[in-house]
Order: sequence, then structure tokens, then C-alpha cells
Amino acid sequence: MACLPDHSNGLVEHVQPLSIYIPPTSQPPVAMWGRGVATRLQKLYPVNSITSRSLLLLLLALFYVQQCLAVPPLSPGSKTPECSCYRPTGNSEAVFLNHQFFDFRSLDNEPFASNLTTPAAIRNNQNEGIEPLTSPFFGTGFFGDYFTPGSWSKETSEVAPVSLVNSHQNLYLARDAPDSPVHLTLRTNRLPSFQSASALETTETAYMHASIHIRARISGSPGACAGMFTYLTDEQESDIEILTRDEESTVRATNQPGVDANGTVIPEASTEIAITRSGGNAVGSWTEWNDYQLNWLPGRSEWLINGMSKLNKTYGVPTQPSNIQIRMWSNGGSWPGNMTVGGQATLDIEWIDLVYNTSREAPGATCKTIANGTVRSIQVGTLLLGLVLCPFWAAMSLW
Repeated sequence: MACLPDHSNGLVEHVQPLSIYIPPTSQPPVAMWGRGVATRLQKLYPVNSITSRSLLLLLLALFYVQQCLAVPPLSPGSKTPECSCYRPTGNSEAVFLNHQFFDFRSLDNEPFASNLTTPAAIRNNQNEGIEPLTSPFFGTGFFGDYFTPGSWSKETSEVAPVSLVNSHQNLYLARDAPDSPVHLTLRTNRLPSFQSASALETTETAYMHASIHIRARISGSPGACAGMFTYLTDEQESDIEILTRDEESTVRATNQPGVDANGTVIPEASTEIAITRSGGNAVGSWTEWNDYQLNWLPGRSEWLINGMSKLNKTYGVPTQPSNIQIRMWSNGGSWPGNMTVGGQATLDIEWIDLVYNTSREAPGATCKTIANGTVRSIQVGTLLLGLVLCPFWAAMSLW
């Protein structure tokens, strides 16, 4: 809504997810109505009319609401004076002081996106993760300031029978067709001797509560895990994960640790939730574009899909500053499954929307104006002020 980029490519009503705004070229219905009535009142009533003055004061309140609704879109990483805090979609009154939005669709006209090709799959002799970046977009500028592509490796273990090597060659920009919007792709593929994977990690390591909102789709061979999560340690981690061995409507919502010291599974750690399409009446699939959202809140985690709250969990909520990671991977273990040699899977992303606090923020920071899924608090507060002042204004006009 206010102060945030347009994910919907269209007008919205007053109550919408945080990630939608009303374009500045369009006025909300209440503002259009108020402007028209104000013009008529000025013609029908003299300027000292009690009724005219009272109504005009109320209309000024409506114009104030309109100003918070119809503001220009944010440039990535910027903040407008109208909004000093943000409240995400979901069952929470939590507010966040920072917002970052990464819209890969906006890269359509960039020179490096004019002739996109899919990088060749990693070969079995490319087992060091030293391949160069596939685009200058990943290493410089706004995106490079906030995300680092992973190139680290993991050896085999008792729970991970296949070694994992992250490669920059598995992170690339792509289009479905020449005239389709740009999206980000993370790829994993299985080689005879290892699993080639891809990872993105935030350069910020001190997130202290956040709302992670990603529009994504997943496809490919069974045996991969698409993960979007907060991470500090294996005990301080909160996940949205899609396993390509699962049913296409299944998403895993997990707070770690998932097993105790004896290796016994902790039942409350991980929960399967179902994808439903917008409106909630039809089962969806992770092979389609869906909006996935994780709200990491004090003492509680909340998972949403396509704007609908699916699960709240109080077990294992992270309590320490963390980073945020996006990964497409496998290790042949029991969680992702063992991908067949020659198989591959991809995670495509249209946009990433983050609102967050960090451990550096001063406790008790206050908000002047909150951008959220509703402007009800602004409307009520302003209109109540009008109701209080209107009788006073009317009385003054009798003198």
C-alpha cells in the first residue's frame, strides 16, 4: 500500500498486503469523492456557512488519508516522509523500521538483461565452486550491497551422503520467453560425485525480527530443497522450505532445532502446510507463482501463502540476530531426498520484499506513520479530530 512498490500492476482497495501501493496517478475513491464534494460546497454555500466549514474540515481529514495512500513508489532502499515504519500482512501488531524491495521484473530494460541465456549446467569436473558471476548485477550496485552469492561447499556426513558445492553459475537472470519479465533463478543439479547448488545470503547479519515476502515458483527433479529462511546456527533458524519430493501443494514450515540431542524428531518443529490460491478456495502448486511470507516476530513465527495466514508457531522462534538466506540445494539426505544423477531443479523469484529491524535499532523507537495493510488507524484518528473540532469551528463562526 502506501510507500511501497506495486506488485500487483493494478489499483487496490484500502485494505491490502503491505507490498502493494496505490499509484500516484490514481486517486482512492474516498479522495475523489471528497474533492468533488468540496468543489460543490464552495459553489453552493457561502464561505462563512457553518455547514460548509464543518464539512470542509472533514474533507481535509479525508485529503490527509489520501496523501498517505497515494504516494510515489519507493526507489529500492529509500523511505518517504509519509511512512516511518511498516507493518506486514498477518496476525500481528509488530512494526518494523526498515524496508528493502528487490523487483527483478524491473530489470527488463537494463543492458545486461537484453539477451539473457541460461548458463550451462555444472559438469562433474567443476567441483570447486570457482565459476564467475553470470551477470554484473549480482556483484555491484543495490543488489550487491545487500546480497552475496554463495560459493562455499559441504563435505559428506552421516546425514548428508552427497557432498554439496555452491556455484555462481547456478545463479542467473532469466525470462520464460523473449517478451516475458525478468526473474531470478537459483539452480541445483546432481553430478556423479557431488550436488551442485546455489545460495544467496544477506550481507546484513544482525536482523532482529523481520517479514520475508517472496514471490516464487519451483520446478524440476525430486530430491531438491528450495529454502527461504533466517539463519544464525542450526538451533537459531526459521524456514520456509519446498521439497521437490513432496506433493506439489505442500510447503514445510520449520523452526529449528528439528531433532533433540538424541536424534529424535521434535514433532512441533516442522509442520506441513498447503498452498491455496488467492481467495482460499482452490489448492495451488509450488510449480506456479505464489507469494510466500515468513513473519519472524518476538516469541512467534507466522507463515503466510498468497496473503493467507497458514500457521503460527511459538516453538523454536529465533532469539538472536541472524542473516537471511535463499538456497536451492540437496545433499542426498533424508530431508531433501536423493536426486537422480543428471537431475536438476530450479527456484525462480520475481521479487523479494523485506521489512525488518536490526539489533542496532534503539529500543523503544517510535513511528510517526505506519505503512501497513490498512489505513484504518489514520482514518479514525483524523476523523475523530474532525468531529471534535467541527463543533468548535461552528461555534466560532457564530461570533
